[in-house]
Amino acid sequence: MTTGITAWIDGKFVDCGEATVPLLSHSFSRGSAIFEVMSITSTIKGPAFFCLEEHMERFFFSAEQSYMKIPYTKEEIREALFATARRNSVENGFAKLYAYYPDIDLGTTPSDNVSAAIFCIDCSLPGIRRQGPRQGISVGISRYRKLHPETTAVHAKIAGNYVNGYLARMEVRKRGFDDVLMLDTNGFVAEGPTANILLINGTSVQTPGIENVLPGITRRVIMKILDDMGYPEKETQIRPEDLGRYEEAFFSGTLNPVQPILRIEDKIFACPGPMTSAIMSRMNEILSGRAPQYENLLTLIS
Repeated sequence: MTTGITAWIDGKFVDCGEATVPLLSHSFSRGSAIFEVMSITSTIKGPAFFCLEEHMERFFFSAEQSYMKIPYTKEEIREALFATARRNSVENGFAKLYAYYPDIDLGTTPSDNVSAAIFCIDCSLPGIRRQGPRQGISVGISRYRKLHPETTAVHAKIAGNYVNGYLARMEVRKRGFDDVLMLDTNGFVAEGPTANILLINGTSVQTPGIENVLPGITRRVIMKILDDMGYPEKETQIRPEDLGRYEEAFFSGTLNPVQPILRIEDKIFACPGPMTSAIMSRMNEILSGRAPQYENLLTLIS
């Protein structure tokens, strides 16, 4: 099937419909692929990758954590990203890159053969939907706990790790919630399945520590924004029963930097409250290239 979207696979450009692996490949059947997702944003100077270098660092960090040897340098992957984005004329969309074991492997240990694939997709294409922030979402607390850092490499973006969040989201959606909040194995608030959570009381912002949550790149940017705006922020342990002391809450993630939360279980929040609105406004300025002090976060494609 021809899609009209070009992918980069091991140094060659192919149609996305031809970007396949055997069903018995290790990464398909065992979830051993690593991946990274980043925004391609439309700025006043042209399309740009958002936090390209940070995503590149995490991609290779994930490989290291999963004992995978990527057969390409960072510079080669970086150049392939640019070439793929240009070839697909991406103005406003996202890039997704993978490293994976393509060989048929019936055992638990893969071969040493590793492939890489890059997709750069514009959200204006038919059938492509990029979910922007909604006015406010309802969030349920899942019975499934976040993976403990002693059970897997929780700071790496390994495909198999995300079954945990998938199950949690499916569970709470059956209870009528839009999204899910997961606790760690000690019962403290952790994160969403693909997003960090930040909670606000007045002008003070708190978020769980990174011991067993993915230290999100967007989360790091938002905490820098808060520092620059003069608002105190800190990492702390938060129990579900503590949620009542907060006035605002939002998720932060790559493709949806600030998603206001209306309620978590029965706790209602201002949505979006004044602090959340201010952060959303600042993020929009940064992503559009209208905040000179954050220009280093944008890498122009053309």
